[in-house]
Formats: sequence, structure tokens, C-alpha cells
Amino acid sequence: MKIFTISVAIAAYNGEEFISAQLDSILAQTVKVTEIVICDDNSTDKTWDIVQSYREKYPELFKIFRNDKNSGCSGNFEKALSHCTGDIIFLADQDDVWQKNKVEKMLQPFTDPKILGVYSDSLIVDRNLESLNCTHLQLRGYSPARLGAMPQVETFARRVPPAAHDMAIRRTVLKQLLPFPKLKNVHDSFIGLVIAAQYGWAVIPETLTLFRQHGNNASNSGQKQTLAGMFRTAKKSIADDTFLWNTKLHSFTLARLKAQLDDKVEMLLKERVLHSENRSKMGKVNFFYRLWLIIEELFSFRYFRFARGIKSVIQDLLLR
Repeated sequence: MKIFTISVAIAAYNGEEFISAQLDSILAQTVKVTEIVICDDNSTDKTWDIVQSYREKYPELFKIFRNDKNSGCSGNFEKALSHCTGDIIFLADQDDVWQKNKVEKMLQPFTDPKILGVYSDSLIVDRNLESLNCTHLQLRGYSPARLGAMPQVETFARRVPPAAHDMAIRRTVLKQLLPFPKLKNVHDSFIGLVIAAQYGWAVIPETLTLFRQHGNNASNSGQKQTLAGMFRTAKKSIADDTFLWNTKLHSFTLARLKAQLDDKVEMLLKERVLHSENRSKMGKVNFFYRLWLIIEELFSFRYFRFARGIKSVIQDLLLR
């Protein structure tokens, strides 16, 4: 197999309880990494002290940086990525644990030069690393085997399947990724879209990360939802206008990649922008105009291509 230099990018913040276990799991990989780049987002606990102790023990391996003020999860990852020098960059959360063969497994598809990124699945576990009998992709409604056969761009335009902690990317793609859009918690989705728009993802159908849930995670993407929870999430997405967030994300992706996109992908992303724009408008207009927009999205099949079909129709009819 081709020899790659390997970076690991970690965005750390108040992670004193779990970060050592994550770092130890990275150090224990069957294929050794070249560098571990950690950006601490001005933690108020002992995270920085722990990170410094690892650099003192492995000075040739650890590159650590500390922000003067909190920049948020995506801003912190952006800084970590900008300091990576390896051919392949793995993104890592501070509170997970890697399986020993994660790097070895995820490097294999990169021998194909057309592959820009690789993602795997992760097993959702509790704070003590006990399985919660669900994987991250299952929770998002996907199976790794099915994803391998699905059209990449259409899938990612609907909903980006992997989280950043399951991703590895070529450093060469950073010129298209950085800087990230100025949107909250955008890094997973933006990385996913940029690479999918170039047909660049490969999927490893295995759980190579223990995705720890402990109540203080940076996101709730690893949490199962009850029916009541789904209702609250739907209401919150309307209140927060996540449709405007998606409009900005996909518009930014179009603008950043326009020169590299084929006509099919460009049209698909424009349709995704229109869908998000119309759903964002629905919260700002009267019922009859909203009904017209719902009919437009229904008969254009955009509810089925980019949302949850009839469930999203009901959301827009009854929850606004």
C-alpha cells in the first residue's frame, strides 16, 4: 500500500474527562500517525494541561494551539485543519475512542487518486463505552452497505450521512474547504457536500469509532429520538429556521465550487437552494401563500429529494 503521511485534527474544549482516552487510542493505532494537531478553544478546565503533558511526552508528534477566545466547534476545527501537513487528515472528536485498526482500514481507499475522502460508521456508546446498540449511520437512517450503492451527490444534498469524526480527507481538498462558511456547526455538512459534489467519497462499512454520549457532547447527532423528541426537533427546526441555514450552506457550496461542478451537480444544488428558500419563506407568509409553496415543493418532488417526504409536508402544514 502507498505510504501516506497522516495528520489527526482535534478540536478540543473542556474535554478533561475523556480526551486522554481518545489520544491513547490514536497512539495505539496499527498504522502510526505522523502528527496530532490539537486546537484548544480556550478551555476553562484542565484540557490544556493534559494536552501539554502529551506534547512533553511526544514532542515530535503533537502540535498544539490555544485560542485566545472561544471560536466555536467549526471555527476550532478550521484552525486545526489549517495547521495539518499530512497527505491524509483524520478529523477526531475529543471524547471518542478509535478502534485500533481505524487508520489502517480508512487509508486503503486512498490508493485510488479519485478518492478525496473516506468515511466509516461509528458505534454509539455511553460514557463508560458500553454499546447503546445503534450506529451513527443507522441513527441517521442509512446503512453503510446501502450508501455505497446510492448516488453520492443526491444523498449528501438531502442529508450528509457521516459526522466529521468518521471522516478522513486528502489535504489537497483543503483549498476548497477553507475557510468554512460562517455558519454554526457547519464543518461536517460542508466537508461532506464539497467532496460529494466531486463524486469523491468512499465508504468503509464498519464501525471504526466508539462515539461516546455523555450529556455534554458538542452536538446531539448521536442521540436516539422518541416520537415526542422528533416533534420537538421539528418545532425547533422551524423556530431556528434551519432552512435558512441550509440555503446559505448550499449557496456557499455552489459559489465555492462553481468552476469544478458538472451541469448535473450544479442544477441539483440549485434545486436544493430553492427548496430551502421556499421552506424558509413559509414561516414568514400567510397560510394561503404557504399552502402554495407547499404544493410547489410537493409536485416538484423536492420534498422527497431533499427532505422527509410526507412527514415534511405535514411539518410545514401543521407546525408553523
